[in-house]
Amino acid sequence: MTQQPFSNAHIPLAECILSRQLSSADAELLSENFALSDPWLTLGVSATPLKHYFLREDNHLYRYTVRVDNDLAGIIVLRYPWLRGPYIELLGLVDSYRGQGIGTQLLDWAESEAHHQSNNLWLATSSFNHAALQFYQRHGFQQIATIEGLVHPNHDELLLRKRLL
Repeated sequence: MTQQPFSNAHIPLAECILSRQLSSADAELLSENFALSDPWLTLGVSATPLKHYFLREDNHLYRYTVRVDNDLAGIIVLRYPWLRGPYIELLGLVDSYRGQGIGTQLLDWAESEAHHQSNNLWLATSSFNHAALQFYQRHGFQQIATIEGLVHPNHDELLLRKRLL
């Protein structure tokens, strides 16, 4: 019998540890950090709605804090089930942890989990977020649609899919 994706509460990876435990203090720290950087800054998303998003009840949302040496380094949030595969709603790292290979490990882990149940892994990124788009494309994601004004009326979101074969 195949294990349900995203069912483990604690996942050790090479450079970090993922945990399904997200405290209010963790949510506050992440939301305050993210609200000061893109894409949230450009989209006008403040810390308060981010914190509510991190803490609201949703049985199909899997939130994992990312810790490096016990320091809170980021979060990955996945929606499952979704459109024939999991959807990465948010992958965010605190600035000081970017560029260290942690994002790649998170994508590899999400792909490994998804591959048991699906042939697709989905995500969206803002059209102005060129660094994120390049990062995801380097990892095999392809743009399949543009969603005009989804989050902000002046900015589009790009729907990306990685086929898991």
